[in-house]
Amino acid sequence: MKQEPAPRDAGITSLQGGEDVKRDGDMAQVAKIVDEVASLVGEPGIADRLTITGPADVLPSLYRVTTVATASVAAAAVGAGRLLAARTGGGSPDITLDTRHAGAAFCSERHLRIDGKEPPGPWDPISGYYPTADGRWLQLHCNFPHHRNGVLDLLGAPNDRAAVERVIRRVEAASLELELQAMGLCASMARSEPEWAEHRQAGALAELPLIEVSQLGDAPPARFASTETPAAGLRVLDLTRVIAGPIAGRTLAAYGADVLRVGAAHLPEVHSLLVDTGFGKRNAFLNLRVAADARRLRELIASADVVLQAYRPSALDRLGFGPDAVARMRPGIVYASISAYGRQGPWSGLRGFDSLVQTASGIVLATAEAAGSPRPVPLPAQALDHATGYLAAFGVLDALARRVTEGGSWHVRVSLARTGRWLQDLGHHDTLARPDPTADDVAPYRACLSSEFGELSYIRPAATVAGVAPRWLSPPAPLGTSQAVWAAPRRPAA
Repeated sequence: MKQEPAPRDAGITSLQGGEDVKRDGDMAQVAKIVDEVASLVGEPGIADRLTITGPADVLPSLYRVTTVATASVAAAAVGAGRLLAARTGGGSPDITLDTRHAGAAFCSERHLRIDGKEPPGPWDPISGYYPTADGRWLQLHCNFPHHRNGVLDLLGAPNDRAAVERVIRRVEAASLELELQAMGLCASMARSEPEWAEHRQAGALAELPLIEVSQLGDAPPARFASTETPAAGLRVLDLTRVIAGPIAGRTLAAYGADVLRVGAAHLPEVHSLLVDTGFGKRNAFLNLRVAADARRLRELIASADVVLQAYRPSALDRLGFGPDAVARMRPGIVYASISAYGRQGPWSGLRGFDSLVQTASGIVLATAEAAGSPRPVPLPAQALDHATGYLAAFGVLDALARRVTEGGSWHVRVSLARTGRWLQDLGHHDTLARPDPTADDVAPYRACLSSEFGELSYIRPAATVAGVAPRWLSPPAPLGTSQAVWAAPRRPAA
């Protein structure tokens, strides 16, 4: 029988104070926020087992980005600890995290080096902010070729930024945003925070918790061998691309899960992001519109523990792989859905990315005003992506613990826009004058690994659980280099 208990949400505590590195002042407030997030899934009291070190502000911003980085990375560690305790029958373990490490992890794609060099960035030359005829700004997100080509076709412009700007300067922002979105393209008008507060989608988000964990159906309690690694022996199907979903899969891999990333040969990828988020994963191809490949995915699901997906709401339902269908295929599954704008409201079906949500919700205009910039100014990291990925991992790890103690199939839901609301609800905290972390600042959090892409220098996973740091056991794998099979037989139950 399907059950839909009321989702659990947490209040948000604003921070106050300066650079205190102790467990009082700002650091105690960060621990309290983690405690509130953990309360979403019935795990209060974590603040007493959480040690946070480092300066209160690492990343320069009008918003409390360092706080959100620390809280979301710590939340994933809390989930790992909860699963570890469920598997061993012991108490909840202590967790430690340094704000500097969390800040570096939130910018991991910027710190990646391949053979000592910074890889090409993800941004297409056509992507970015454009002034419009009514004195506003419109952002285009064109990092996938089919999105860029669709925008150029609609505008009747060549693949030249100056030509695109000339066209957009003649059009009002709201009308062009509506036209582009109606065509399934990726664009957003820059709004102020008060304008966004009045938007119907913002109203729909206000009704949703930061993380939703609800029961999809019944299943007997799972039994797994006791282990020192929280997610060892668990199987994760990662059907995601870009940043948020892949961060969730990468985090589960760091805590020991067997993560099989499944993409399709015809879908575009951003190379640097594929490498940065691919640690600990194997990489297979399946095309769900091909009957044999869809059948193979169903076979994988039948022995999986987790499915991560970040398609638009209901997109996988049409192919027979929505949460209810998957729970019928595999009772006891944990199914995680990551979306741009949430599961309800007029924008729930839109394609979206972190930067577009920042633009739509007022973040870039508020930051520009504080910085005295005539142009929109984004956050110092893809903070909504990273935070949402870690929160998704937290929800999944908690649901896996519930499988051990309660049984059941579970659905975890998060969205970039709801995470953005969390960040904005923490209030403004202007540290824009603070310099970005330098190479020397992040050097203590680096590690190196050889891969088929070259020698990789990357940011290690942050936090420790029971004194043990998460780690990746394998480098990123090129597209389609693995078979669509599980790596090894599941470890037997104790």
